[in-house]
Formats: sequence, C-alpha cells, structure tokens
Amino acid sequence: MSGEECSAVMDRALKMVYYDEANVEKDIFAQLSLAQKHYLGDGMPRDESATRRILDQIHRQSRAFAAVCYGYMRSKGLGVAEDLGEGQQWYREAAYWFNEEAAAGGPVSANNLGYLYAKGLGVQENAETAAHWFEEAIEYGSVAALYNLGVCYLNGWGVPQDDQKAVSYFERASELNDPSAASVLAYLYLEGRGVRRDPSKSFEFNMRAARAGSVEAASALGYALGVGLGAERNIAESISWFELAASEGDAYAQANLAMYFCHSSDLKLFDRGWKMLSHAVNQGDASAKYQMTQIQIFGVPHREPDYANALDLAMDLAELGHPGGYHLIGVMYEHGLGVPVDMVRAATWYERAARKGSANGQAALGRLYAIGSGVEQDNILAYYWLKMSAPTEGSQAQREMGAIHARMSEDERKVAEKYVAENPGPRRGSFGLKPLEQDVFKSGRRQG
Repeated sequence: MSGEECSAVMDRALKMVYYDEANVEKDIFAQLSLAQKHYLGDGMPRDESATRRILDQIHRQSRAFAAVCYGYMRSKGLGVAEDLGEGQQWYREAAYWFNEEAAAGGPVSANNLGYLYAKGLGVQENAETAAHWFEEAIEYGSVAALYNLGVCYLNGWGVPQDDQKAVSYFERASELNDPSAASVLAYLYLEGRGVRRDPSKSFEFNMRAARAGSVEAASALGYALGVGLGAERNIAESISWFELAASEGDAYAQANLAMYFCHSSDLKLFDRGWKMLSHAVNQGDASAKYQMTQIQIFGVPHREPDYANALDLAMDLAELGHPGGYHLIGVMYEHGLGVPVDMVRAATWYERAARKGSANGQAALGRLYAIGSGVEQDNILAYYWLKMSAPTEGSQAQREMGAIHARMSEDERKVAEKYVAENPGPRRGSFGLKPLEQDVFKSGRRQG
C-alpha cells in the first residue's frame, strides 16, 4: 500500500468520539460532516434545524468538544465565515482541555487528544505521539482507542505495520461492541488481510456493525446483498440497507440507490433516481459518476445509451485514478461502443483497472488472456487474474476460472498456484466499497 493510500485510509478511519445521553458512542467528525450536509442540502433535503440539533448536542459535552465544534465550523465555513487560522486556534483550545483531562486519566480525552495529533489539528501532526495517546487511552479503558490503534497498526502509522496486531485490536474492540471495529473486520475478512478470506464472516461482521449504527457497514450490506457476496442475493434487502445509509448522507449508498431506481420500469421511480444521481455527479461524487457512466454505456428502460457522454465521464474517472473508469473504457473498446473495436486498447485499459484492484477489470483481463484476444494467450495469467477477482459462487468469472483450471496440465496448475501465492495482487487500499456493477441489474444488455 502506498503512503498516499495509507493517508486516505487514515482520513476515513480514525475517530474522535463522545457519548450521548443514552451512552451511545458518536463519532464527532462524522456528526459534524452530517451537520454540514444538512446545512448545505448535500445528498439530503436542506434542514438547518437538524444542523443546529447536532451542533447543540456536541456543544453540551464539554469545553473541549465545544472548541472542536467551533474549529470545524470556522475551518469549513459552516454557518460562519471560513477562517482556517481561527479554526486552528479553536482546535488548539480543544487540545489544551483534552490534555488536561487526559492527564487526569480520562479515556475519552486521551483518545481524542491522539486524534488531534494524528490530524495535526491545533497541535503539530505527529503519528508516534498519536499512537502513544491511543495506548494511554486503552490503559484508561477506551474502546475507541482500541479501534484507533488497530488502524495505526493496519497502516504502519506511528507504529510498525502489522496486520495481525491490527486484527487483535479490532477483535478486542468488536467484542466490546464497537461498530467501527466490526466494520473493519468485515473489510479484512473480505480482502483476506491478516485473516483468511471469508465473505460469509465478512457479512456477519458487517451485520453486527450495521445493527450497532455503522453507516459504512449498512452500505457494505447493501453491496453484499446486491451481488450475493457472503450471503444469498436479495435485492429488496439491498435497497433497504442502502436507503438506511443514504438517509445518513452516505454518498456511496445514495449513488447505488439511485442506480437501482434508474433501472426501474416505473417512470416516477426512474425520475427520482436520475435526479439523485445527477445531483451527486454535479457534486463531484466518484461513485455517482461511475454509476452514471454505466447507465450512459448500457442504457436503462427510460434512457438510451449515450456513448459520447459515457466516454467523457469514464475519462474523467480515469484521470482521477478510479479503477472503474479504466474498466469501463476497456468495455467500450472491447465492444465498439462509441469507439472502434480495439482489443489491444481494451486489454490495456483492463490491465490498468486490474492493477488498481478492480474485480471487474481483473476478470475481464483474465478472460482476454484465456482466449488470446488483445494479449498473447496464457493460461497461467488467465487463471491468475480471474483468481484475483475473487469471483462469487456461480459467477461467470468462477466458471471461466474452473474451465481454465480443467484444461491446464498438472505442471501448469502447479505453476499457476505458485504464481498466485507469490503475487497476492493489489490491495484496494481503503475501507471503501467497490462500486455496485451494472450486471446486478437485469438490463438485458451484454455486459463487458
């Protein structure tokens, strides 16, 4: 994993917490982000009263939390003029009060002080100091710090990188009902990182996390149920989980929910989905742009394909380094959708997607190696890339992998398995979810 990828993981994963009146853990920055979404009407109806309710609850916690709240508001221009310098001054005040409380053995304050050092908010950014405060917070009894230190070990951030240690911290936190830890364990079991890959166990951890309030886990369940990953495919339940996450402002869930609606034969439902998706695309959301690109390529009941727009959107995604964009450009070149058929270019785009961790790109590249189209025929590379795509039970990729395995000689099989073992493939590099692919839906069009 590159340093840039590690940073992206850290930005999404660490958490500063408080506990509400019912003693339920709240991630303060997730709550502040939600307040901002309500204020701007970003992915949900504009509702200033909801913003005020969230801010008031945070203000009531303590002087330190009030200072964090003011720091966020000033830094983001939430209801006040944006002023990064004044935002940092408020964060410095928060650091002072958290330090005072941590010195007295306050577990929440010690954890939150570690967060400020991890992010460089009000203090000099220092990964080692952040990890130290997480360790102190664990000694004081902080469950959130168990989770945060697990993230540090997962990324080698302030401590030596160690997947097994990360898993042990996540397991301890999960046993104490931390939803974030359960959500990350679900990711690790899906990727086979630090543990043996087990999609069904991943599903169980996501279910545990979602029931405990994890929005990301709810999105993950929507995906898993949409494609039948770790559980039986169930579109109605997939929509239900996506709706829950979307109501909390989760952009990934909103994009995929809109995708479901856009495939409906009901014109009103289509219009609702198209409006949601268009809004998210205009907001610059990559998941939404990916879903819109699929619609423009393959068409839906109330919208014909538009290959020119599809290629523009896919190229935009490719410029962002989005593996789905690489894959969809490959699809267009393979099938001549708005561009001439060019199997060499298709293979090149599929390889870029595959090396960025796209399961669809890996499966497509494996298929081209199997038939020798755009690349020289190679059973071992075909088997390798199909294997890397982690095909679900009964999928086309699994059938193709089985067919290749059957036609290989015993020596080729040994070489192929050795190659797989020695080349574990690219990690996706974050706790983020894969895009829900168009083949989840019955569009009646050939998929790439």
